[in-house]
Amino acid sequence: MTTLVFSSYEANELKLKINDFKKEIPFKKKWCKKIVLNKIIFLKRNLKGDIIKTSHLIYEQFDLFNYSISLLKSKKKYLNCLGMYHLKALEYRKGKDYVTPFLNHKNRILNSSAYLTVISLEPENLGLLYNYQKPIFLAGEINIMNIIHQKKPPIPGNLKDWIHSTNPSIVRLGIKLMAFYNYTNENQSITTYLKSDDEKIRLAVITVIRQLFIFDTEKQLIELFDTESKNNQLEILKTLAVIGSKDTEEFIYNLLKKPIDSDIKLKAVKSLSKMNSNYIENFIGNHEISKMIQHVKIPSI
Repeated sequence: MTTLVFSSYEANELKLKINDFKKEIPFKKKWCKKIVLNKIIFLKRNLKGDIIKTSHLIYEQFDLFNYSISLLKSKKKYLNCLGMYHLKALEYRKGKDYVTPFLNHKNRILNSSAYLTVISLEPENLGLLYNYQKPIFLAGEINIMNIIHQKKPPIPGNLKDWIHSTNPSIVRLGIKLMAFYNYTNENQSITTYLKSDDEKIRLAVITVIRQLFIFDTEKQLIELFDTESKNNQLEILKTLAVIGSKDTEEFIYNLLKKPIDSDIKLKAVKSLSKMNSNYIENFIGNHEISKMIQHVKIPSI
């Protein structure tokens, strides 16, 4: 298999070589098809250049596309997902039409897998995600953002609508995409979500404020701090270090004088040091904070 992939054969000659190779192995056996297909996928994932075109030719000539389609037509959901995985892993765009019927499937796993596959095969259709009505869990969100970072599709024409979706998952993704595309047209709408009841949405907003440098939210973040979860508090301090002014310096100074969680205290020291390395020297007499200052300056300590 590796020899075929790295060969310099023309298309017709490669087809003949593949047909000869199929006669040498028990290719009609499902286990054999799986081994060949997994090998093609492995090579496609680990090599670059013309390997995509070659891997597609080999995939077709081994009749493995039809094998993947047979999985999509199966009544077993895990086989449907496996068929989508083949198309996505091989970036085989011709298979997209066989996946689109699953976009409206009632099963959440199949539905989610179909959206991920279509977006992976045709990243320019990213705007399609706006119609997704089910929750997107962390793993799915990471997969979507990975696809976007890798393929860098054009900005969805409907992105401004995402943050007004009734699906909190789409709102979160919309906020993250606006940071990715440096889309500042909806800054005001984004910051209204600092009052959202959804902690994850607030976290996304706090992060995007830092990434888009939305300076006029400093006061809101300071006021929000005491009522937030620890995770969001850490993110607020990280964001204030970027957009904060003297008001933030004073806020952190007063915060450090309180009995607070050690992780929060360390993040506060880091943020204040980043903003004003001289200001933090006011705590030199405090043994715990002095140790944190030293750690910030020399992480190995």
